[in-house]
This record gives sequence, structure tokens and C-alpha cells, in this order.
Amino acid sequence: MRNRYFPFHELGFRCNPFRALTDGEWADIAILPDAVAAVVSAGFVHLQILGARGHGKSTTLLALAARFKREGERVGYEYLAEGQSHFVGDANALDLFLLDEAQRLRPREQRRLISAAARGVRLVLGSHADLAPLFARHTLPLTTIHLAPADSAHLCTMLEQRLAYFALNDVPPVTFTPDAVAYLCDTFDGDLRAVEQFLYEVFQQMRQAESLTAARLRDAAALIARDAARG
Repeated sequence: MRNRYFPFHELGFRCNPFRALTDGEWADIAILPDAVAAVVSAGFVHLQILGARGHGKSTTLLALAARFKREGERVGYEYLAEGQSHFVGDANALDLFLLDEAQRLRPREQRRLISAAARGVRLVLGSHADLAPLFARHTLPLTTIHLAPADSAHLCTMLEQRLAYFALNDVPPVTFTPDAVAYLCDTFDGDLRAVEQFLYEVFQQMRQAESLTAARLRDAAALIARDAARG
């Protein structure tokens, strides 16, 4: 019988490794895409990270916030929820301000953001819309990175990192075979958020540690679909 209080201990994990993470947990385990790591190493004034839903914008911003905090910078991070068109913090008190879903800002708040940049606050923006014209109008430099869908190598690293972070021992007892990683890439087209949501349900079903194969994931997907159809 599964332990009702610590059900994932039997699998060798502290909890479901694909549950929703706190900002601190994201910062601990996030992996910077190569393009972002290269820009950070080379240096930038202001940076915008563009990409579709689930391609890692929020994860990247949280990882950058943690990195610059470790380097002693005064850092602020805010996420604009759907329907929110203003940021609440005082960006002028920071060295670096990271704003997620920046395309939601109304024009007055865009001006407030640009004003902070003009005073020397460095900006990192996650956005679905290209804000380069806004920076160009104010003659502010802006580096742009377009996040592509995660490839199999990046996804494999992410999966290994997540399993290791929540494992009770040094070696995670659950692994993904190469064909399982390929299945996830093909099925979810590099959408990391969709992969995580799917794997959360897979781990909820599991009763013993195993090596997850593409066939096993297909069976799990069919079971999840049947359960959803039953309501």
C-alpha cells in the first residue's frame, strides 16, 4: 500500500518531481539556453527574451535573477499576470530589473520602465511582443534573443536536473530512455511547460521506480486521455 503521507518516497523522490515549482526552486535548477548564456558572458545593457508559451522565458528570467543576485547586484523580478498592465516595484532602486510578460504593460508603464532604464537600471524583459521599437525611440541599446523550442539535448538535461533535484539519493531511481526523450520532443514540440504537466500526471500514476520508455509514455498518455474523457 502506498504511503499516504509521503507517496513518492517509495519511488525515491521527496515529492512528485514535476509538480509546480516555487520561484526559488526554478532558480536552483533552471538551465540557461546556450544563446542566453553567451550573451550574459559577453555582456549586455538591456536584454529582451522572446518566445512562445512554454519555451522557457520565465525559467530563464528566474535563473538570471539568481545569477546576478549571487554576483552582488540589487535585483528585482516581477511577473505580470494576465490582466495586469503595471509593475509594482521601484525599479529605480535596483541595478537590474527583470520583468516577465512585459508585453502586457500599458503605454504609461512602458514610459516608467524606459525612465528607469535611462537612469541606468539594466532591464531584462520576457515578452511575446518585440519591444525593440520602444527602445529604439529612446535610443537605448537592446539585445534580443528568440527562444526556440527545446531540442532533445536541452530537454534531456532538464529532465535529469529535475529528477536529481528531488531525488532522495544521489542517483535518481527513475530515468528516461533516449526514445522517451524523443517522444516528448515530438509530441509536445519543445513546449517545456506542456512536458512538465504531462510528466506530473505520469508520476502520479507510478507505483514503482522504472526506466521510462516511449512505449510507457504512450500508454500513460492513453490512460490520461481516457480519464479525462470520463470527466
